[in-house]
Formats: sequence, structure tokens, C-alpha cells
Amino acid sequence: MNMKHKHLLLLAYIPLYLAAFFLIEKYITTDYWVSYIPLDDVIPFLEGFVILYCLWYPFMICTGLYLLIKDIPAFERYMWFIIIGFTTCIAICAIFPNGQNLRPAEFERINFFTGMVEAIYRVDTNTNVLPSMHVVGSLAAAFAIFDCDALKNKLIRISTVILTALICISTVLIKQHSILDIFAGIAVSIPIYFIVYRKKVFAK
Repeated sequence: MNMKHKHLLLLAYIPLYLAAFFLIEKYITTDYWVSYIPLDDVIPFLEGFVILYCLWYPFMICTGLYLLIKDIPAFERYMWFIIIGFTTCIAICAIFPNGQNLRPAEFERINFFTGMVEAIYRVDTNTNVLPSMHVVGSLAAAFAIFDCDALKNKLIRISTVILTALICISTVLIKQHSILDIFAGIAVSIPIYFIVYRKKVFAK
């Protein structure tokens, strides 16, 4: 590969991550530490937030594609954040098997949104939840957008913060995660931010 396009090698991480993720999903299904704090009991189940939960995928993909076209250095930092962050999450889940038991036994309402939630429950097990990769991935995309000089637009940045917060909140409102998983995702992301963006941080 031409050295000019060496940054594309970072994309090779994606199939490796998916393989590792589905591997732990297959083998870690029982005998896990339960992620839970009492605050989880007062958080309602709001199936409509499944839309925001699913926006995580286009949010991350569109951010990556835009940076790949417009800002390669920012793309590289974005990918390194994902590589370090997701690998950390998978390693924690493999070493410290965990899961949550917050999913409703049955839905009080049957509608389009509960159908989407049910589909997600079928595809994604209730294990390997701490730290939340939804949180780590959302923060990775948000930091990358703030990092990109071409996206220094107040409206874009405010929208990014709101979308990131709503995606993180959606994980507990559809009972896919404990709020403890959100805290753990933030805790993991903070040191990774300083590792990946240390030059910019110290320059300021």
C-alpha cells in the first residue's frame, strides 16, 4: 500500500473488533457479575429512545467517513481512540465477565419501538455491558468532531454534544445498560482522550 494511504490500515481494526466482540458474546452468557446500582430502579423504560440508541451507528460511521475525506490526521486520531477504547472494553469484559438483568420480562406496550428494542435484545445479549461501548464510541465521535478544524461551527458542536448525551442516556432508557456502564464508559474515555489528543491538549 502506498504510504500516502497508510491511514487506511487503521480500518483493519473493525473486522478484528467485530470478531472479538461476537466471540465474547458467544462464550460469556452466564455466570457474570451483575452491573447495577439502585438508581437503575427509578429509571423508566422508554422504548422511543431506541431511535437514538440506533443513531450511534450512523453517528460513528458518518464521522469516520467525513474525516477520512476532509481531515486525515483527525481521522487517524479518531481511529486510535476507537482502537484503544474498544479494545479496553473487550479486555475488561473478557477478564471480568459482566452483564445486567434490567430488561423487562414483557413490554407494557406493543408498538413499532418495542419491536425494535426486542430485535436489539435478540441480536445483542445482556452481557459484556461494562464499560458501555456505546458511550465510548459516542465520545470518540464527539471528540473527533471537536478536533476537526473544518467543523468549527457552533451549531455543529452544540448538536454533537446534545446527540452524544442523548445516545448515552438512551442506553439506560431502553434497559440495554445500567447507569453504572455509562459511568465506566466515561471513566475509560477520559484517559484515552489525553493519550490520543495529548499534543493538542498540551499545546493549549
